[in-house]
Amino acid sequence: MSSIFISINKSDTLEKSPIDKAIVRVAAALARQRSRLPPGPGLEVAFSAVSAGWQPDFSGMRMGGYRADDPVLRFEVAVPAHLAHSPLAARYVQAALEDALGNAHDHFEELGIAFDRAGWQRVLDAAARVEADPPESAWEELPLV
Repeated sequence: MSSIFISINKSDTLEKSPIDKAIVRVAAALARQRSRLPPGPGLEVAFSAVSAGWQPDFSGMRMGGYRADDPVLRFEVAVPAHLAHSPLAARYVQAALEDALGNAHDHFEELGIAFDRAGWQRVLDAAARVEADPPESAWEELPLV
């Protein structure tokens, strides 16, 4: 069974911001879909949210870190500052995850490693339908920093 890990690197100024809530929401929704993940390599996506006091050292998305003995393909996504407090934050998170999924598919295809893109897409689609904010207890129990 594969796995998926979602995290956010951010300054304290973005605590409970739209981007923070969107990432926590999708991470919780994906955790509930864990039993439906297709077999094969796992994915890790770390979002880095730009703020007035902090900025990642890259823009866009970068990929790397896959090894056969640790079958998880890692992605880092630099969230543009204008999306941190935007009502479009949830859409941005979903689009970034779908982009990572497409990049993972292409990468594994080049390596000749089986990767069930359709299965992963079903899991992402189910997670995207979750609209409620995470419960307040999630902020203490599941810190994503």
